[in-house]
Amino acid sequence: MQDLLKASAEVLGSGCFGSSYKAALLTGPVMVVKRYKQMNNVGREEFQEHMRRIGRLAHPNLLPLVSYYYKKEEKLLITDHVQNGSLAVHLHGHQSLGQPSLDWPARLKIVKGVAQGLKYLYSELPSLITPHGHLKSSNVLLNESFEPLVTDYGLIPVVNQEHAQTLMVAYKSPEYVATKRITKKTDVWSLGVLILEILTGKLPTNFLQHGKGSEEDLASWVNSVPREEWFTQVFDREMGASKSCEGEMLKVLNIGLDCCQGDVEKRWDLKEAVERIEELKERDNGGGGAPDEDSFSSCASEGDITKLV
Repeated sequence: MQDLLKASAEVLGSGCFGSSYKAALLTGPVMVVKRYKQMNNVGREEFQEHMRRIGRLAHPNLLPLVSYYYKKEEKLLITDHVQNGSLAVHLHGHQSLGQPSLDWPARLKIVKGVAQGLKYLYSELPSLITPHGHLKSSNVLLNESFEPLVTDYGLIPVVNQEHAQTLMVAYKSPEYVATKRITKKTDVWSLGVLILEILTGKLPTNFLQHGKGSEEDLASWVNSVPREEWFTQVFDREMGASKSCEGEMLKVLNIGLDCCQGDVEKRWDLKEAVERIEELKERDNGGGGAPDEDSFSSCASEGDITKLV
């Protein structure tokens, strides 16, 4: 904590729960410090126990919690700084930053990685109804090889309920809007919306004003477009995918739509959703154990693959 207090810091931005800072330690790496002010009714023991539980998690597609700080008025969560920033920036802000758009192989890789991270969360945090609860593109970071790192997971038990219901993605799901309940399938709905955002390049929040008041409306918009027009109207043209990728793209889009089923009974559970995404991987690799980059060879030029390595 003393090193952190002495570190030079810059504000990265303000999110739902508070501000984020980039802090360069004098004798170590660059860290990100998130200040949370909507946890002030959580007791010290409850908070520390939950943070220790989250701190034990380790998966290539989760951004690990490095440290935490408890104070009654505010809490600090400290993670490593991820240079490439968030998926949201790469999908929606790349032009203003002068960056190239994510191509199809990169987007497919991100979908697979996020699914693996969620699968791990569900296996390690089985007592939580929604082990993530706040899955969205700004909470998916991309490392130097564009592997996704899911962050802001497992927070529902320590966020004040009134703030959680106002701010967290889980509470915007169709089931919460209709019944004021979240379920084990709520994260699947969030995954579906994220997949559709990745494929369309459209912000889910842009559809809020047009429909029932939930981010499911992105799925409703996709379904409203005639299927023969999906490649001209729905898929983000900036992906630059070739004809050989179209079958693969349709499969991923349909997975996203099935995850977005408004009827919880008809919606897949997470295990089924991840299995469908993993099947894509097996077919892409011909059933072998080759690295992910090889799985894109049928849909990417050699230059495209090199960018991902």
